[in-house]
Amino acid sequence: MLRYPAIVNITTLVIYFLYLCVSVYLVARHGLGRNYPWICLVVLALCRLVQVSLDLAATTMFPAESVANTALQSGVAILTELGLTPLFMSTASLLGLTSRPKGRRMQWILVFLHIPLTASLILIVAGGIDPDSREGPTFAATEPTKAGVALYCACFVTLVWATTIIAARLYLANSYEVKILTTVVLSLPFFLVDVVYMMCFAFESLWSSQRFNVISGNVTMQLCMQVVMEYVIVGLYLGLGLELPDKAARLRDQISDMDYDQLAGTMLWKMYSGVSAVVALTIMPTLIFAHWVLGKMLRS
Repeated sequence: MLRYPAIVNITTLVIYFLYLCVSVYLVARHGLGRNYPWICLVVLALCRLVQVSLDLAATTMFPAESVANTALQSGVAILTELGLTPLFMSTASLLGLTSRPKGRRMQWILVFLHIPLTASLILIVAGGIDPDSREGPTFAATEPTKAGVALYCACFVTLVWATTIIAARLYLANSYEVKILTTVVLSLPFFLVDVVYMMCFAFESLWSSQRFNVISGNVTMQLCMQVVMEYVIVGLYLGLGLELPDKAARLRDQISDMDYDQLAGTMLWKMYSGVSAVVALTIMPTLIFAHWVLGKMLRS
C-alpha cells in the first residue's frame, strides 16, 4: 500500500510531466528571443521530476521513522531549494516581455537579477546538507544554503518592486502585456508562500522545529506551502504562454504596422527581393525558350 508521501510524489510526477510537455511545446511555439520563460519552465519541470523521483525512491527504501541521510535525501533537499531559481528567472523574463511599460532601466534591472539568482543556485548546490545532521532525520541547512535562500528572499523583494513599477505604467501596455502583468501579479501571493516555506526550512534551527524540513518535516505543510503553490504558478505561466501570440502572429503584426518604405528596408524583405531576382533570372529564360519551342512544334 502506498504511503501518503509516495502518493504526493506520484501526483507531482504526473503533473510535472504534463507541464514539461506543454513547456516544450511553448518553447517551439514562441521561437528564438521570446522563449526564455518557457525554457526556464522546462528546467523547473525536469528539476521537479528528478527531485520527486529521488524522494519516491528514498521514502520507499527507508522507513519514515529511521530515515538515513544518504545521497538520495541530500539530492532531494538540494533540488527542492534550487527549483526556485528557474521559477524566479521565468518570472523576470515574463516581465521583460512587457516592452512599453517596462522601460530601458527596468530591463537592465531584470537582466541583472539573474546574477544573484545564479549565485544562490551555486550556494545551495555547494551547501547541501549539514554533515553534523547525518545522524537522525534532522537534515539541517548549511550556512551557504542559508545564504542562498536569503538571496531568494532579496530577489523576491526586487521582483515585487519591479512588478509594482511596471504595473504603474499599465496605460502604456497593449492587451498582451496586460495579460502578462496580470498573470505575474496573480502569481506573487503563491510565490510569497513558497519563499516563506524555504526560509522556514533554511532557518528552522532558530525555533527548533522540524515541521518545515523538506526531508523529514510535515508532508501536508510542504504540500500546501510549496508543492501546490508551484503547481498554481507554473499552471498560470503555461496558460499565459498558450494565450500569447506565436512567432508567426507576431511577425504578421509587425508587418501590418509597417509602411512600404519600412518594410522594404528590413533584412527579410531584402532577402526576399534577392531570391526573387535569382529565381526570375533562372526560370524566365527557360520558360521563354520552352514557349518558343512549343510554338515551333505547333506551327510545324
